[in-house]
Amino acid sequence: MNRLLVALAVAPLALTLHSAPAGGSAPGAAEPRQVFDVSDLDTGDAPRLAWAERTGAGRFTVHAAGGSTTPVTGELRELAPMGSGYVVQTGGARPPRVRWIAADGSPGRREWRTGYGLAVSPGGGAVAFTVRRGGVRVIDSEGDRVLRMPSVPGVRGFNSPAGVSADDCREDEDSNGCSVAVNSTRRPVSWYTTSHGIVDATGFRTWSTGRGRWTAGITSVSDTGSCSAVRRGIRTRWTTCRNQLSVIAPDTRHVVGTPAYADGFGPTRLDLLELRSGDRVRSWTPDRRGRSATYFDQVWEDPEHLLVVTYQAGEWAVVRLGTDGSMEYAVPPRADNGDMESPFHLQVRS
Repeated sequence: MNRLLVALAVAPLALTLHSAPAGGSAPGAAEPRQVFDVSDLDTGDAPRLAWAERTGAGRFTVHAAGGSTTPVTGELRELAPMGSGYVVQTGGARPPRVRWIAADGSPGRREWRTGYGLAVSPGGGAVAFTVRRGGVRVIDSEGDRVLRMPSVPGVRGFNSPAGVSADDCREDEDSNGCSVAVNSTRRPVSWYTTSHGIVDATGFRTWSTGRGRWTAGITSVSDTGSCSAVRRGIRTRWTTCRNQLSVIAPDTRHVVGTPAYADGFGPTRLDLLELRSGDRVRSWTPDRRGRSATYFDQVWEDPEHLLVVTYQAGEWAVVRLGTDGSMEYAVPPRADNGDMESPFHLQVRS
């Protein structure tokens, strides 16, 4: 199951957690709140991005935004549209494996053993993954062109890719290349590796999200939670110890805030924060009687709508949340088969 995880700059970030506001509304102000109850919603349009549903043991069907479908064999964990097909990561075996598949499900020429996760550029033109010994690879929109980025420190095990700055990572007369953010799975450190040949620390313990000059990540962790920071370029704009930060909206107006302390089956509160100030502008909160949802994947469908995979009362669904507080099913509920594994996966987006 995909669990909620916690132009890229390459200069280290000097963070001072008390030098900026802690993120949140002014004293006395309260953001609109509503219970995160998805038990009885209207059904709206199907997701306007790619999503996959389990159809059997080790079998999934990927649904494109236009309605076409692609079969995938294996325990699908991540997918990203690429060229005429998809980059997919399948689990089951350890480590996971990444391959490109065509629209009819036929595999490309190569398969890689990788670290967990895929990272995608804002325009969807480049998908990054990690290999052994600190290696980082990028597949571009040609579908079969695989680029080697400079390796990050650490020669044992696998790291996790976190973000890609641009759609074209090959430097030439038409492209300035890209950088890839990578999180260590062994140490509290993250790096940028760039097509310029530079590797540098990001200044975050864990790099969380980025879009354009905006980046965010975890700066400290304790037994009671974590603190995160948002920066524009190399300047810290605000910090918070109330939320971990997830995906930034395509128009860079909002960022998703999840609980600062991850515990249990999954989070039950979701906040929308203003990217520039950290103020909470809307919150979905748990019901004290337990009649509310847990959520997992979060992907911005467009600047006004967020798609999340939810679990409530033995049923999984894909729910569309509007920045205005609206809620509807994008994919109606499916009964859990008893293994508490989500049957749905949303495409990875920056």
